Amino acid sequence: MFAPVLHLQERATARPDHVALIARDQTWSFAQLARAVSAVTRRLRELGIEPRMLVATDVPPAIDWIVTLALFRIATRTVSLTGVSTTSGLALDALLTSPGTRRHDAALVIAIDQLWIEQAVADADEAGDPEVATVLYPRADATCRVIMTSGTTGAARGVALSVSAVEHRLATLHRYWTDARPELNLMTLSTTGGFHTALACLQHGTPYIATELSDERLLRRAADAKVEVLAGSPVQVGSLVQLMREQGLTLPTLREVRTAGAAATPALLAQIAEVLTVPVRGVYGSTEGGGVAMRMVHGEGDPADVGRPLEGIQLQIVDEQGTPVGDGVVGDVRYRGAGLASGYVGPDPEQSFRDGWFYPGDRGAIGPRGTLVLDGRVSEIVNVGGVKVDPAAVDAAVEGFPGVIDAATFVIEKTPGVPELGIAVVAHADCDLRALDQLLRQRLPGKHPTVFGQVSVIPRNRMGKVERARLTAEFRRRLELD
Repeated sequence: MFAPVLHLQERATARPDHVALIARDQTWSFAQLARAVSAVTRRLRELGIEPRMLVATDVPPAIDWIVTLALFRIATRTVSLTGVSTTSGLALDALLTSPGTRRHDAALVIAIDQLWIEQAVADADEAGDPEVATVLYPRADATCRVIMTSGTTGAARGVALSVSAVEHRLATLHRYWTDARPELNLMTLSTTGGFHTALACLQHGTPYIATELSDERLLRRAADAKVEVLAGSPVQVGSLVQLMREQGLTLPTLREVRTAGAAATPALLAQIAEVLTVPVRGVYGSTEGGGVAMRMVHGEGDPADVGRPLEGIQLQIVDEQGTPVGDGVVGDVRYRGAGLASGYVGPDPEQSFRDGWFYPGDRGAIGPRGTLVLDGRVSEIVNVGGVKVDPAAVDAAVEGFPGVIDAATFVIEKTPGVPELGIAVVAHADCDLRALDQLLRQRLPGKHPTVFGQVSVIPRNRMGKVERARLTAEFRRRLELD
């Protein structure tokens, strides 16, 4: 039996009254969650959901978790579309969505909300709560979950996770991501971090807090649940910590902050030290490969150093021919392990999956202590006047400048064939962009931006990574280049 289904049954039997799921306005015990999942499974089968279907969910977080567990009992391939703008490359067999909302296409569309679930439970009770058979996935390599990601190029695509990959990750999560401590994870079920945290909550018998908005109510519910870990992307964590500072709110039992998706900046680390006074764990990995490396992060450390490879992960730095290079030599990062995804749903033009290895599109080197030190993204490094520039390094050089709230670098061609660096800045009204220009010319001679502009917000994906192509498009529009 698939591990999540088995863990739910075990928890509902061993600790039926313990809290299993926390939403903004409702709480489910393990017994109530199991009952709801069984009733929803029965209703979905009646409405035509069959094994092996690719079924998408686009509903609020708590409903998403209940429905996802029901779909696992039917042995479907599931994909959560919370925060996902496109399903390019996915041919959905069914879509479970909120009433009146349909952002994606599918052959079968079912509208689901909390009243729908309550009615399904009531109907099951009236029918004598008939047992619904759990369908087993046919093989360990069968796909059970698809997670949308930007892959290595920024193009949306679905990552296929097999039963064995999910169960392997679940068995090793305690080493780097989620353990038995109660936690508040700000990532949604549509991300690998949020999805695997929810699975681990079933495994350990701890409450899964289904986040929707990072607000005072969420923090109070998290405090009541005595969370010991706060997890999310640096942007998500930073926003919540700022809210806590402004509102004077606390998480009294908090023991650790965990970040993934991008490196925590020195400014964020200083803010966490001031407001939360707990250590920070940084995890490097991907949707495709799971966790790869981990380290405890300190303000004085090198943000590019992501730590030693995790147990069971084989990591190499290779040249353009795929030949491993020596320690200290920068090359392409590749890794493999038992939790590696099966591949993408659809084409893989960049050949990110090659001969059992995954190439995440990062450049890096193995440092003197055996840690992985990143050196930019292959797809983002640009040649500006014969000089290779990593936009992320320019972003880092702006941090801490007076009046700058956020900033991101992008590439633009005012003259066709002549790429230049631009920088978009979210700043207070008194921010001196001329002084910022002078500072960057001093810090980054030959690698400084030549196009400046203010924006209201830096576009980022669900994990907080900058969407540089959107900035390029915006400034091309401003400069009337199209």
